[in-house]
Formats: sequence, C-alpha cells, structure tokens
Amino acid sequence: MENQTWNASSTVHPLLESLDTCLEVSTAVFQGVGLPLYAIGATLIISFFERRRYKAGICYGRPGLPLPINFLDGTSNSVANAAAVGCTLQHIVYYTFVVKIIVNRWLISLFLFFLSFLVALVFYPVFACLNSSSRKFGSIAGFLYTLLLSAVVTGQNIICTLPGWEWGWAIYAVTLICELYLLGLFAYRFITAIFKKSKNQKETLVKFDQIYHVKNLLHRPKTLHEEKDIRTQILDQSKRVLDEAKLCCLHKSLYRFTTRTLVINTIVFLVFYYIFILTIKYGEVLDVLLSSILSFLNGTELSKLSTIQVLSKQITIFASVLRVSWMLSNLLSGVYLIVNMVLIYRSQREHLYQIWRGERSFIPSNCRQDHREMLVKNLMYTGNQVSHLLGGFLISQLVILLICFILAYLLILPLMGEVPGSFLVPVEIIIPPIIFMFLIRFALRYISGRFFLQNHYVKSADGESLEKALALDNRRVYQNFSYFLFFYYILIGFIRCLFRVLTSSALGLFYIARLDKPLVFAGFERFDIGYMTYLSFLEVELHHCHPVVLVTCDLMLKTAARKFISSPQQQISLESPVIENNKMDFSNTYTRKVRNRWLKTKTLISNRCLCEYSKTNTAFHYKPN
Repeated sequence: MENQTWNASSTVHPLLESLDTCLEVSTAVFQGVGLPLYAIGATLIISFFERRRYKAGICYGRPGLPLPINFLDGTSNSVANAAAVGCTLQHIVYYTFVVKIIVNRWLISLFLFFLSFLVALVFYPVFACLNSSSRKFGSIAGFLYTLLLSAVVTGQNIICTLPGWEWGWAIYAVTLICELYLLGLFAYRFITAIFKKSKNQKETLVKFDQIYHVKNLLHRPKTLHEEKDIRTQILDQSKRVLDEAKLCCLHKSLYRFTTRTLVINTIVFLVFYYIFILTIKYGEVLDVLLSSILSFLNGTELSKLSTIQVLSKQITIFASVLRVSWMLSNLLSGVYLIVNMVLIYRSQREHLYQIWRGERSFIPSNCRQDHREMLVKNLMYTGNQVSHLLGGFLISQLVILLICFILAYLLILPLMGEVPGSFLVPVEIIIPPIIFMFLIRFALRYISGRFFLQNHYVKSADGESLEKALALDNRRVYQNFSYFLFFYYILIGFIRCLFRVLTSSALGLFYIARLDKPLVFAGFERFDIGYMTYLSFLEVELHHCHPVVLVTCDLMLKTAARKFISSPQQQISLESPVIENNKMDFSNTYTRKVRNRWLKTKTLISNRCLCEYSKTNTAFHYKPN
C-alpha cells in the first residue's frame, strides 16, 4: 500500500511541477517585457536605415519611419506578409483564451486594445524588415529577430508539452512553418543582395501589372458572337474559369490576390485549422466522457431496470447523433467559408472594375460619407472582414448542428423507431399544410392561365417567349374565387409569415460573412456598418490605386523630368529640382526661381562691370563718371 502511494505521489508531483514551469515560462514569454523591449530596440535600429521626406536635409534624412505593411501596394511581398501574419497567431490565441482579464469591467475594451497593440509591437520589426528599402540590412535584422522569436516560442512549446498534450504541436506546426519560411526568405534576400542580383527596393509610382492593364485597355475589344451551341458555351465557360484561376495566381496580373486579400484568407484558414484540431481533440474527450457515463450506469445494481436501460440507449443515440452532426457541421461550414471567400474576391474585383469605369449604380444613393470617415473605415476593413468571416463560420456551424439535431430527432429517428413516435408529431402538423398550400397554388396558376386570362398574346418579360396578356376574363368567377380564398389565406398567412422570417434568416446567415452585401433592406444601407466600411475601402482604392491615373501621372512626371533636365535653362541654373525614385519634387520650384533672381541681382550689384552683359537687369548698368 505504501509502495502504491509513493508511485502515485511521484507521478503527480512532477506533473504539477511541469505545469507550474509552463505557466511561468508562458507568462515570461507572452506577458513579460522582454520581447516588447527587443521589438522597440529593433525598430529604432531599423529606422536609422530608412529615409524620410520631411526635412530630408537634416542628418541625411535619417531616421525615417519604417513601413510595416502596405495594403495599397497591390501584390508586393503579399506571400511574405501573409506568412508574417501566420506567425502572430500563437500570440493571438494565448491572449484570447489564456490571459485572465483582471481589470475593471469598464476598462476591458482598453485592456483588449493594449493586448492587440502588444502583438503588433512584438511583430513590428518582422513586417518592417520584409518591406524595408535596405535589402541587406533588412534581411540581416529580419533574420536575427525572426530567429529570436522562433527560438523563444519553440522553447515555450517544448516546456509546455505535458504528457497527453502532444497534440498541441499540431497547432504550433503552422506557425513554425511560417517562421521557417521567413528565415529562408531573409537568407535568400541577403545572399542575392550580396552578389548584386537584387537591388534595394525603391518606392515607385506605378507597377508593371498596372502598366500591363492599361496596355490591355488600349487593345481592340474582342467581338462577341451571340449564337453559340452548348458545346461552345461549355468550352467558353471552362476557359473563363481557367483564366480567372490564372489571374488569381500570376504575378503580372493586376487582379492577382492582393496583400490585403491574402492576409485575410491566411488568417481565416489558420483559425479554421485551429478549430478543426480542437474539434478532433475535444471530440475524443467527449467520447471518453460519454463512455464513462455508460459504464457507470451499466455497472450499478440498477442497470437491470428498464428506465436505466432506456436511458443508456438514449445516451448512445445522442452520442451518435452528436458525432455525425458535428462532422457535418464542420464539413459544411468549411465549404461555406471557402465559397464566401471566393465570392468576396469576385465581387470585390467586379466592383473595382465598375468604379474604375465610373459606374456607381451598385452604390445606394444614401451611402454618402466625407473623406475623413472614409479613411477611418478603410482602416477597419481588413480586420472587420476577418472577424465577419470567422463569425459567419462559427454561426453557420452552430445553425447546421441545430438543424441536424432537429432532422434527426423529429424525422429520421422516429421513422427508424429509435425514439418514441411522439417526436414525429410536429412534422405531421407542419408538413401537410405546406404540401396542400403548394398544391392549391399550382391549381390556381393553372386555372388563372386557363380561364382568367384573355386569349391575347404578348412578349414575356424576358423577351424570348409569348404569354397571355394581363387582361381579366370571367371576372365574376374571379371575384368569387377572391371571396372564398380570402379567409383561407388569413390562416395560411401565418405559415407564409414564418416562411418569410426563415428565408430572411437563411439569406442573412449566408451573407453575414460578406461585407460587400448589405444585410438591411433598401433605404437603410447606411446603418450597416460593415457595408459602409466596404464602400469606404472601394473609394480609397479608387483614389490611390486607379491604374490609368497612376500610369498617366507617371508618364507626365517622367516627361517633365526629361524636358527639365535637357533644357538649357536647367544646365545654367544654380539649383536643380530633386529627382528621386523617378519622381521630381516641384513643390519648391517658385522658391528656387526667386532665390536665383536674388542671387543674380546681388552678383550684378557687386560686379557692375558685368551689367552690360545682362539682358534683363538694365537698371544696374555701369555708367562711368
């Protein structure tokens, strides 16, 4: 007996010590000041390798403000930024589910803002190095800081891997893959920069994909053939789908997945993967719990009673229904998530097409915002789109789980005889009136077309067929039908009212993840904050990323720069305009002209013998006594 007690205590104490050590290490890693201090130091060092435009003459334009991520930059570093976002999920999961909120209820929002700021601060150097203009130093600093983060978080996971919790590595594996990808990317960039195969990144006004888009606009449009057979239509549709897939993946395409889209999809997919792993793990825990309950009921002396046997049977049926319903809800919710992501991408692309062409017919007339509000809501769009996709996924999962249980207990199990027949009563009450309602409607449609419409044919609304004109015939019979059906449709109206609510709820559930569709009815779109955020995103994209405008401005600046440099006035000018990154600074042109005139005048006053050679300053001509 003493030996057994010693074995139990020797097993429990190391487990408790390991748990305490894990908590201490996790607190030091995620809540300590070590990583934030390293991040602040790394950010200060990176800033000295960036140039600023404000007062660029002081200290050679250094330090400058690093650029962590540019959502308006199209596809530059899109995969790398998405991988960096994948590295942040370990911290986000810890702050969301592990950190205890110990502040006052009034300060919870401020505390959550502080946690989100802490995550952004810790990973700020990684994003800044990915988008740094200095290729060599950005690669070195990014490699060292990412290596530090990987070592710290990997060590924390090794210490916190307790017996029975090895499945936690499945969650951390995705973060580790993202970290290894970034380490390889930084090493590759440094090697190519050393061997002069890659130049420092320069901020350019226009990108190749935008130039390619404008060139395609200048081509003659393809002729469209109206009549096509079924085989040609199928081939054209398949070709269009293939072309869209290429547009999503090719770098030279303007409609490739942008940085914003790829970051949103990466976060959503990784969270979906986390939920899938947790579902598998806790599904096993639930199976063990139900098995223990069944073994307890069957092991008691009352197990021979009919009540206990029925209870054991119902628990077994419930476990089977729960397992199947949970699998279906996960599968269908995953399909729902992927379909919505594809539809959001296509809708966003079509709306950008339209707004670039000046078509605003899809924007409601009452959705007008000032420019300050647009900029604020554009900041919200990326985060709100992620939260709406995840919220729609979780809500759809719960709704599908509930529907599966309703179908199982109200239809399938009663028909199989696994539950009492009284469970089938709601179906017997609801289904026959619905079937009778549809039969009545079909009969009335037939009677209306046969007896209540005159034999005068007009073109249908689609213009492809003929139909009877909307002119009543047999009016007295029609009025009698209207009288007798009036009382019937009062009763049926309750079913139609319920059907209308369910239809609206189903459509709202499907569109809840999409910010490009308003969830409110026409005239009240302004109260849908998500939809207004999407419209602000479109407006900011229009004003800052319109390819035709950017290409035109780039051509004008390059032409002006060539003319200004090649002109004879520029060759004898005392000051030249600043040309940097193929951009010319014309902001101080007038000031430079005034300064040049003043210097010329001062020179002529001091050297009057040169006045006779001046063509403009005749007032200072030298006149001998």
